[in-house]
Amino acid sequence: MSSAAFFLRLLIRAYTFPYRRAHRSLSRSVKPHSGVYRPPDGFRYEIVSFGGVRTEMLRPNGAAGAILQFHGGGHTNGMNDMYRRTAERLARLCSCAVYSIDYDAAPGLEFPAVHEQCYRAYAAIAGEVPDIAAIGDSFGAALMLSCCLKARDDGAGLPCALVCVSPFADMAASGDSYRYNAHRDPMYALPPWQSFERYESCIRRVSPYCGKTPLTDAYLSPAYADLSGFPDMLIIGGELETSASDGRMLLQNAQKSGVRCRLHEYAGMWHDFCYMFPKLKESRQAWAEVAEFFCGRINKS
Repeated sequence: MSSAAFFLRLLIRAYTFPYRRAHRSLSRSVKPHSGVYRPPDGFRYEIVSFGGVRTEMLRPNGAAGAILQFHGGGHTNGMNDMYRRTAERLARLCSCAVYSIDYDAAPGLEFPAVHEQCYRAYAAIAGEVPDIAAIGDSFGAALMLSCCLKARDDGAGLPCALVCVSPFADMAASGDSYRYNAHRDPMYALPPWQSFERYESCIRRVSPYCGKTPLTDAYLSPAYADLSGFPDMLIIGGELETSASDGRMLLQNAQKSGVRCRLHEYAGMWHDFCYMFPKLKESRQAWAEVAEFFCGRINKS
């Protein structure tokens, strides 16, 4: 682990402490910055509608191929500057156009509201853009995988490759990592004086978005899904995430379903580290891994 990552981890623990102590959701409590976006030189930026859903398209000069981005942020945060910078990075690294679905997000929504929006956009984009790859982080990874499940079950086309970053794909939060990282995760850990045994329900938090849907429903929680027929998958996460088990569940189910899948947990790292701090040594390595994975599978013709 780099020294920069070590000190950033300490700062994150300090920043999130008031929220962790009060067991408040970060996605509901901390609103990311989202100003007027101006694309970099050499990029074309458009806001388009696919399936009636707002989508941001970013295309660098000379782009060949396309990537579909499912952003995270729970179901409460819409498209923001962090994901626009991520789109820029993906576009540069892979020389691809990047489509980012800007689904309507609000605290009061329940399943399948956001999922239905994303699937409409996905189906419309996939119908126009052949051989598209897809990436999703956190709750966005669950949205991406759910769209792929529905597309497969409906006999529609699937992306040519999938990347899950810090996937939150088990809405039941059932994995062992919620226990052994209960005091280690810099973003979601309990304060040291709060025991896991007493505050387990605060760590294994169930999102109100789930409503009355069974938490192991495959479309809600793709960690429980049969992934047969899926394309190659790459899963990237941080060792200290309370939800680290979600990535391992996906890996196990992918391999059991005959899908080629690779999981890389970065030592000492936290949720969405490569999105939040892309210049860290570990983040640069993670993005290089994503680029290598995508560039070997996206059709550039």
